Amino acid sequence: MRLYHVPGSRSTRVLWTLEEIGQPYELTVLGRERLADSDPHRQRHPLGRVPVIELDDGRHLFESGAICLYLADLHPEAQLIPALATTERGLVYQWTVFAMSELEPKFFDWRFAERRGKDEGTARAAFEPVAVAIRDAVTRAEWIAGETFTVADVMCASILAKIADYDLGPDFAPLRAYVERALARPAKLRAEAVVDQ
Repeated sequence: MRLYHVPGSRSTRVLWTLEEIGQPYELTVLGRERLADSDPHRQRHPLGRVPVIELDDGRHLFESGAICLYLADLHPEAQLIPALATTERGLVYQWTVFAMSELEPKFFDWRFAERRGKDEGTARAAFEPVAVAIRDAVTRAEWIAGETFTVADVMCASILAKIADYDLGPDFAPLRAYVERALARPAKLRAEAVVDQ
């Protein structure tokens, strides 16, 4: 299995998941050039983006959430996803989809407004209920879907990695603590070290 990776992109979620699994994989680090203009890469991903994994049979998968869920299924021994047909597994699906459909767009809108020096009020107001949902979940349990770390935590924490840079106030201390716990995991630290070599 090979991961096509651009450091600092959504492919970092897949790299983290691979390190959590602990099985061998190959890594192709790509630059930030316009991958969409690269015919070889467009054969891997129709929009020329990352992440993409190349399977041993030569087929490709893209979309970080889908890849991470697939990898968790492929390696149940890593315990990154609960058993089939359990409520616990449904919660992992729920929070993984939530990360992609609610958390990422709202948090990134806020980040982009701040970076561009625009009024952050609307973007922050849209993000806060999403942050409350995650904060409440991680107040009830150590991880987003319960007491066990899962791919849903990879997705949520990777999106929220820069949350410490934003002033959410003391009510969001559990959210910050959750992100810090996740980012301190040995597999996450290994994933960061992989591309620094």
